[in-house]
Amino acid sequence: MDGSMEIKEQVMLMRAVIGRKIMEIDEFDEKITNLKGDEAEKYLDMIDFLKRDIGGYKSIIEDLKDGSNDLTGDLWDIASLPEDSLHLYTDFYLPILSEEDREEDTKAMELKAKYAQDLAKSYVLHIGRMALTDPNVIDMILANEQLVGLIGSAVLDMPELLEAIEKQL
Repeated sequence: MDGSMEIKEQVMLMRAVIGRKIMEIDEFDEKITNLKGDEAEKYLDMIDFLKRDIGGYKSIIEDLKDGSNDLTGDLWDIASLPEDSLHLYTDFYLPILSEEDREEDTKAMELKAKYAQDLAKSYVLHIGRMALTDPNVIDMILANEQLVGLIGSAVLDMPELLEAIEKQL
């Protein structure tokens, strides 16, 4: 994940953020009892976000706590905030945090985003390797001109692969 922060520090940061967010859920629950309409809906959405956010951090911590960083998390679990709710996070949630909590949240979100990128890349590589080693899938790839063309283009861009193929001719 992030080379500038040790895994133990990353786990400690995410656990601190989880603890704070659990307390924030309790505070929002208390405030909702006095609210109605759009304002109550905003708080309910924020609670939903916080719960999903906590789930994402827990998924990452499970992966990191043994120091392996094996990228076994669930990408959908980690992506806690749908794009259409981004304004809720930036316009409502962040402004109510203290400066220290906002900095902590920003660092934790950066770690989560980096982890999600690494996880997505790892998944794509895994699928690619599986596709290139399964004879049935190879046959399906060879039957698809578009995929064969993409592979051919990639090989043309890599002189060492092109040279290896030309040696076989």
